[in-house]
Amino acid sequence: MPTYTYRCEQGHIFEHYSPLSGFQARRLCACHQLASLQITPPLSITVVQDVCYDSPIDGRPITSHAQRQEDMKQSGCIPYDPEMKTDSLRRIREQDTALDRSIDLHVEQVVGKMPTKQRAKLYSEVVEQGMDCEVQRLTPGA
Repeated sequence: MPTYTYRCEQGHIFEHYSPLSGFQARRLCACHQLASLQITPPLSITVVQDVCYDSPIDGRPITSHAQRQEDMKQSGCIPYDPEMKTDSLRRIREQDTALDRSIDLHVEQVVGKMPTKQRAKLYSEVVEQGMDCEVQRLTPGA
């Protein structure tokens, strides 16, 4: 809800909390005189979290926001945002989906180019003999 600041002709200053629908350019002061709306700068509050750690680069203590910014700049770092992990996981899922599509397309193309006899043999091995196919993706070090 906005706060409006008013001043009467006798110099009294007061604030009034009112929704936009209740806005009035003039209000009555406690001294019963009309007060006019004063244009004032908005309240600005800056909150800086406490910083206290040793720099992983050179071990010097970091105790202020400015020192933290400078330390991060020297090391080429950026502040951590929790959404970075979400974005990374989303990119991995998108890459996996694209890879799966690519594999499916490649298999379809290879099978489509096979001679009829070879395709019939593949079909026989997979479907008619009840073989189960399972795709396994192996990653290095796994």
